[in-house]
Amino acid sequence: MAAPPVFLIGIMASGKSTLGQALSERLPDYTFVDLDSLVETEAGMTVSEIFAHHGQEHFRSLESDALRRVARQGNAIVACGGGTPCRTENMNLMLEAGTVVWLTAPTDVIVRRLQLAPAQQRPLVTAAHGDAAALSALVERLVLERSDAYGRAHLQFDSSRLESRSEIDTSVEQFINLLNNFRNAKVQ
Repeated sequence: MAAPPVFLIGIMASGKSTLGQALSERLPDYTFVDLDSLVETEAGMTVSEIFAHHGQEHFRSLESDALRRVARQGNAIVACGGGTPCRTENMNLMLEAGTVVWLTAPTDVIVRRLQLAPAQQRPLVTAAHGDAAALSALVERLVLERSDAYGRAHLQFDSSRLESRSEIDTSVEQFINLLNNFRNAKVQ
């Protein structure tokens, strides 16, 4: 019997892809699905190109369609886009289909990670990418706007320590313990 999917949510650069990939390596029965990458593959263009040519709403529709398909898949670790849970129907689906975990990290960690990535990789921060203060304000605003949606998650996990292999390994162990404790508590 397949285990329900685990959905990783949180602000961009919170470590969803990094942690998700590492979890799937540690949990061989699980496959890793990056929702943004899945949408890009199916659309034949990057998220930035979808935003530029068709708008954010079109991207969100493609994302919701992909999420519905992935939610039926068992044994998946799913890294969701930062805005995925902001659509109520998406969050309801994830909460019903599996375990939703909100990854959190301090603003300065998020800003540092965003600045290390190419500006065009994240359409919502392109304009602020080179300005740490503007980027910090944008991240704080997005977290505040999305906190009600994110706060519906089953669990919360501090993802601020994913900078080295040893930090990732430690975080994976802590995450697995958190997930197992949650699942065991649900069974009782």
